[in-house]
Amino acid sequence: MRGVIGRAGSYLASPIAPGSRTRIGDLLLIVWFATMSSIDILKSVVNWALGWDAIIYTAAARAMLAGGDAWGPAGGAALFAGPPPSLLPFFPFAWLPNPIVAGGGAALALVSGIYVLRKLALPAWWLLFPPILVAILAGSTALPVTALIVRGGPIAEGVAVVLRPYAALPLAILGRWRALAIAAVIVIVTAPFLDWPRFLSKLDVIQVLLNEETGGGKSAAAIPVLIPVAVVCLYLLGRRRAAWLIVPALWPFSQSYYAVIALPILAQVPLVAMALALDMPGIVVVGLVAQVIAERLRVRTAAALDPAPAET
Repeated sequence: MRGVIGRAGSYLASPIAPGSRTRIGDLLLIVWFATMSSIDILKSVVNWALGWDAIIYTAAARAMLAGGDAWGPAGGAALFAGPPPSLLPFFPFAWLPNPIVAGGGAALALVSGIYVLRKLALPAWWLLFPPILVAILAGSTALPVTALIVRGGPIAEGVAVVLRPYAALPLAILGRWRALAIAAVIVIVTAPFLDWPRFLSKLDVIQVLLNEETGGGKSAAAIPVLIPVAVVCLYLLGRRRAAWLIVPALWPFSQSYYAVIALPILAQVPLVAMALALDMPGIVVVGLVAQVIAERLRVRTAAALDPAPAET
């Protein structure tokens, strides 16, 4: 049995054609990503939706600038539910009409996604990865934030944390404390100009809103019984991979495109990537368990096929 598994693994890891860098495993991912992404594209076309996240944030920025409630109805496709600093990059564009905001947000996300893939030396077909595609269609800051982190450096990483607080988790696990300190300074300096009192007074309402808008989220936090399983799997996958996977695995009320933050290691865990391509609560845990099992089997198979030389 182990020999069969070993031969199957060698086959899947071999190039499709001599000199080709594309492998069977890659082809499977391409087909899987393309199939899942086609559903997201269809939803966007049917609903005439593009750049909805950028519109939500910009509408909230307009409301805050006008002294209104950024977390109330503000003209976006849905209600804003983030902390005040996440609106900082949208204030300069609050005067623009929504179609330009939507198109600009989607364009920035696309450019950021291409930059991330080039920086990580990932092939272009990773643009078909549904969380990347959805982030582009939504005009989400998730991809620009990932681009800042991939670029590296305390300032870029600190700004990333300000825009998307969940970015603090991988940076903390990896010990990038200067970036977190810079993020704290930015939050403190800008606090007097942002509507923190209203945000803090509405935390209960915002939590209910997040639950309604995300259906509980896509991570294991949506199904609490899965949290211990996810934690064990992250531990077994090692510190570096756990750092980048912790957001899609455990962050409460996480949305599909939050998974783009895992791109620095996602190609190393293809079974997790396949799970993250599905828009289902807690499905990431299935990918984590499958990845851990596959890696354990690979190690055992390698040991069986290449036993240690006998002592003389």
